[in-house]
Amino acid sequence: MNLVEAFLLGAIQGVTEWLPISSSGHLVLAQSLLDLTSSENLVFDLIVHLGTLLAVCVYFSKELGRIILAMLTKKEKRDAQLDALRTLGFLLLVATVPAGVAGLVLSSTIEDFFGIRNVGIALIVNGFLLFVFSRYGSSGTKRNATLKDALVIGLFQAISIIPGISRSGSTIGGGMLRGLEREVAAVFAFLVSVPTLVGAIGYGALTLDSYDLDMIAAITGLFVAFATGLISIQYLLKFVKKGRLWVFGVYCIVVGLLALAFVY
Repeated sequence: MNLVEAFLLGAIQGVTEWLPISSSGHLVLAQSLLDLTSSENLVFDLIVHLGTLLAVCVYFSKELGRIILAMLTKKEKRDAQLDALRTLGFLLLVATVPAGVAGLVLSSTIEDFFGIRNVGIALIVNGFLLFVFSRYGSSGTKRNATLKDALVIGLFQAISIIPGISRSGSTIGGGMLRGLEREVAAVFAFLVSVPTLVGAIGYGALTLDSYDLDMIAAITGLFVAFATGLISIQYLLKFVKKGRLWVFGVYCIVVGLLALAFVY
């Protein structure tokens, strides 16, 4: 992998991780078109995902810091605000469980989904899901998530293990369908991505048998993914606020159809 390819793939990861268009699906398509080897793909995917994890941690550093502080504070020293933040932290962990279970159960078969044809189909499905979320989940008024909300959001996140199904789109949409305000659903989705990405990156690193990647290319991909990830988070929040998730649905359907046309 050369520096140009690392820069391009890092940018694709940074943009598509947070926009509801599936980073894993876009990486599969890009890596197939660039004809990169599987050993390069696996380790590079972990590195650029680390870049976008750092991006969301930096963007929401204040919120994450307050949640962690609340969860570590003893009961007798917590006020109502810290109690609410501790509850939110617990709900974020609950919402992470379904994706973790799905990842472990499907770990031996998930590679079967990594192909242009399957990604094309999944992108089309993702596009229609975004239309559903926009149509039926845009009028929510709830400001706080409940345990049931967290479980539903977690189940939506679990299906995003399939390349082509967006994690951010699924979790935001799941929250919207549960009646959360659009912005509240978006922030919850970003926050829940942190423990999910930490677990996924950690598991991937522990189970990686071997790798073949230039360190300069890896560092380039990481920093590009980090920088573009920060920008795409802000961009998505503006689109969610305006209720325009359907725009990304159109994009996903078009790209999915193009991927299928390429295969056939």
